[in-house]
This record gives sequence, C-alpha cells and structure tokens, in this order.
Amino acid sequence: MVRPLAHIEQALAAAGPGGNDVREGGDLMESPAVAFVRAHLEAWSNHDLETARGNLAADVKFYSPAANLVGIDEYMDGPRGLTQFASQVVPGSLRVIAAVGDDRNALVMYEVDTEGGSIGSKTFPSAQTWLLDESGKIQVERIISYAVPRPS
Repeated sequence: MVRPLAHIEQALAAAGPGGNDVREGGDLMESPAVAFVRAHLEAWSNHDLETARGNLAADVKFYSPAANLVGIDEYMDGPRGLTQFASQVVPGSLRVIAAVGDDRNALVMYEVDTEGGSIGSKTFPSAQTWLLDESGKIQVERIISYAVPRPS
C-alpha cells in the first residue's frame, strides 16, 4: 500500500526554488558544500581557472563518461581536463537547475553552453556530485552529462 506523505507541499515549498535551500530557524540558507560548489562552477564557467584550481584537493579524483582523472594537474590540464572544456564554455551561460547538499556533499544539476572548438555550439546539461575534504576542498567529483546541439 502506498501512503501519501503528510504535508509534502509544505516540505517542498520550504525547500525553495530548485530545492537548494535549507530552512533553519525560519531563515533560508544554502548548505556550505552547495555554496562552495556554486562558486567553483561560476569560476570555471567564466574562465577563472586559477580560482577553480585553488578549489581542488591535491589528490582530487574526477569521474565522468569521458575520463577518470586523478590529481590537480590531470584534472585541470589533462587532454580531457577542465581547462580544455571550460575554454569552450560561453561565459555567463551557467544555469543551475537544482542543488542540494550538506557540509561536505553537494549534488548540483546545471547546464552550460559551448561555442567553437572541438565541441561546437551545444548545451551541456549535467548532474554532478562533489565530496569536500576536511579542509573544504574538492576531493571527489562525479559527473553525468549529455551534449545537445543548440538550434542556429
């Protein structure tokens, strides 16, 4: 037997738009991990790669359909690293769809647009999870994405 959740509408409304807010003491606030990850996404999607590099733990691990990368240099500068992808992202195109997290974990659904380069003009919707280490740096990042050609 399936039972409806009591007060589900109120619970969803309290979560705020996109599900990225947590209600604490009557105030809406973003979790520390979600706030950090949003800043990381804003940095690299606007080509601030030094800030993005500074957000990474030395032993960062990145998993995606395209590559599994370990360490800051491979994550940032490898043939399938962030620098080669971010250079094709249109600055200001980041759109966060939903986000949820706690002190050390974040799940963010977002999309960015690309132009030029080997990727061409596409929209990349992505769902990613991040685990932050004890010092608040990105330790593990996992991504699922799908490129959709944009209409001309």
